[in-house]
Amino acid sequence: MTQDSRATSTPGPSTPEPSTGGLIESNPRFQQPEGWRWHTFTNPAGQKLRFGTVSPKSRIPDAVVVVLPGLSEFAEKYFELAHDLLDRNLSVWVMDWQGQGLSNRPLANRHKRHSSGFDNDLSDLHYFLVEYVKHASVHPDVGRIPMVMLAHSMGGNLGLRYLIEHPGMFCSAAFSAPMTGIAATKPLPLSVAVDISALLKEGFNMSYVFGGKDWSAAERDTPSKNIFSSDPVRSRIHNAWCLKNPDLQVGNVTFGWLHQALRSCAALQHTIKTKPIEIPCLFALAGHDKLVDNTSTRKLAQALPHAKILELPDSLHEILMERDSIRDAFLNTFATLLSDNKIREKLKPF
Repeated sequence: MTQDSRATSTPGPSTPEPSTGGLIESNPRFQQPEGWRWHTFTNPAGQKLRFGTVSPKSRIPDAVVVVLPGLSEFAEKYFELAHDLLDRNLSVWVMDWQGQGLSNRPLANRHKRHSSGFDNDLSDLHYFLVEYVKHASVHPDVGRIPMVMLAHSMGGNLGLRYLIEHPGMFCSAAFSAPMTGIAATKPLPLSVAVDISALLKEGFNMSYVFGGKDWSAAERDTPSKNIFSSDPVRSRIHNAWCLKNPDLQVGNVTFGWLHQALRSCAALQHTIKTKPIEIPCLFALAGHDKLVDNTSTRKLAQALPHAKILELPDSLHEILMERDSIRDAFLNTFATLLSDNKIREKLKPF
């Protein structure tokens, strides 16, 4: 690890916390877990990224779970998940992708969710894993602790591509509504959608997609626009954190992001045919998903040798922010994935 890329650590939030109507303040499960640590690092390209981590207080974890957030998300949104995983004796690491959370924002208007290529995110993920997570995933008494991926939506796209490129890093993976395709472009062949988005990118690269705008609470709070969660409380968590810390706010995507996302979907669908993922994988699909293409995910999962599909017919897109019955179904199946994979036996002595 070079001197200029060394991570820095702080014990908690670094910004004031205005009132959010008490949603977070009155619900311990949405609050930062005890022992949580914030860190930042500088990648080889000179961009700063933030991540957070927490481990069981007095036990060696059975595994290290690396959470890959979806579009516009941030580590704070996964505090409840971190509590759940700690209760299952699992460590948790979450990184904010560039362009969201408190990581680097590439444009002067920090609300615009732009991308110059998902390969950059894959490079950031690899650097994060190799320089920080992997080094920390050891214990003097048991040796190396197995690493597990848990990825949502856009994070699922990047996670799947990472597993193809680096097959030895993780021992198993779970995906919540992974973005293997984009629902809005489903009527078109993917190659055609990529070509059309390339033309739009040429003329409007850093501009919002049609109808796009800066962050607004109404994008999620308006009932007709809530395509994320049917849970009356968890559906408010994203906005609550964005009001608590406005630096977390992200607006809509740019034409540049849309093009790069479609390119990444195409790259994933192409490469997985020749480089199948061999580790056990869980794919959870939301029955009422209006953002990602479940058909492409089913097709992809069915082609993998050790994949299981969990159909959640009553769920909206954000499975981990859904009602208890839906969310618990995913978490319990995730726990079964680990136990069936004999996660404790994968602790590797030196």
